[in-house]
Amino acid sequence: MVNGYCDEKFSEAREVFSESINTGFELGAAISLEIEGETVLDLWGGVDSPSKGTEWQENTIVNVFSSTKGIAAICLLQLVEQGKLDLDLPVANYWPEFAQGGKETIPVRYLFCHKSGLCGIRKPLGQGAFCDWDFICNELASQEPLWEPGTAHGYHAITYGHLVGEVLRRIDGRTIGQYFKEEIADPLDLDFWIGLPDSEFSRVTELNPSKPGPMQFLFPLIGKLPKFLIPGPMKFLLDFGDTNTPAGAAFSNPPMEMDPEKGMEANTKKWRNAEIPAANGHGTARSLAKIYGVLANGGSRDGVHVLKPETIELARQTQSDGRDLVLGRMHTRFGLGFMLGTEHVSMGPGQGAFGHGGAGGSLGFADPDNKVSLGFVMNQMHPGITAWKTATDVADSVYSNL
Repeated sequence: MVNGYCDEKFSEAREVFSESINTGFELGAAISLEIEGETVLDLWGGVDSPSKGTEWQENTIVNVFSSTKGIAAICLLQLVEQGKLDLDLPVANYWPEFAQGGKETIPVRYLFCHKSGLCGIRKPLGQGAFCDWDFICNELASQEPLWEPGTAHGYHAITYGHLVGEVLRRIDGRTIGQYFKEEIADPLDLDFWIGLPDSEFSRVTELNPSKPGPMQFLFPLIGKLPKFLIPGPMKFLLDFGDTNTPAGAAFSNPPMEMDPEKGMEANTKKWRNAEIPAANGHGTARSLAKIYGVLANGGSRDGVHVLKPETIELARQTQSDGRDLVLGRMHTRFGLGFMLGTEHVSMGPGQGAFGHGGAGGSLGFADPDNKVSLGFVMNQMHPGITAWKTATDVADSVYSNL
């Protein structure tokens, strides 16, 4: 059953969302969409907890994984706008320990657009290591990059948040979770957190691992074959299991627990409480749509200033474009902390839209050209490029009726 509001003009989009839940593609989900700052669609439905048999509620919140990265970017862009952070100065100017390992001249800009070569930690890590802020930041500061910074880009899946978050902490004194709450979330009344307090746990829906697909069966088989026998297009699968490669360092050190028998790491108290600004934001679809709605409509709302129009324009300009060293050589494109659309990554139909998607299917984006914003969250993880199907199908329907 789907609840919420939908403008009659976009009734087809409601049907698309409902079908995703009714067919079982989504277990539980919520989607919100604004046009010119007005909510035209705000829907939720499906199952919150299969074991308890409870339904998704209006105030249900969920971990959105990498959709958190766009929220973190907004915090740093405020410092840029205030003149406290220069994108082209070395990171070491703000974080002196970062100058180790030949990183003396890496500019702040490279942290935003995944060009720093610090997509993962070289030293083997134990489970839950990314919940220890100081430990991860010390490791990033001391190690050498995995490739020559600036020569290529590779998705900094988890390290992105610690890199930009530590720069913010060195400048402002607050953690990025504290900064976001005090400067953005509270003034805009956003139900979104980087570092979830215990008081909100009763509203959190648990994530469910993606259902087994062919890659889960192929990976162990491919790993046993001699490299020369592995078809070229599938060689990238080996990289994810080799922590000496950019992909392996980013995703497999340590591997995040996704086993339904053992339980997902993202459902633990330790993960929820920690500040992991690349991956553990918790919130509602409505909050994602609202913050991106502010950016899609000039950068301020109800007397609350977030970013100037010129800062927003700067943020959505392409900084990295091409084959991603971490994501299987897939074509990705990044602005300043935001994903930009490619043939593999959808930010909706608007060509100038920017935002960020999260593992499994969450998505938030702003489209200033059409003054549209979207937020989508769910609790059933989906693999690969199928992950964003619900969000992009709803967006396509809305745009077709603009």
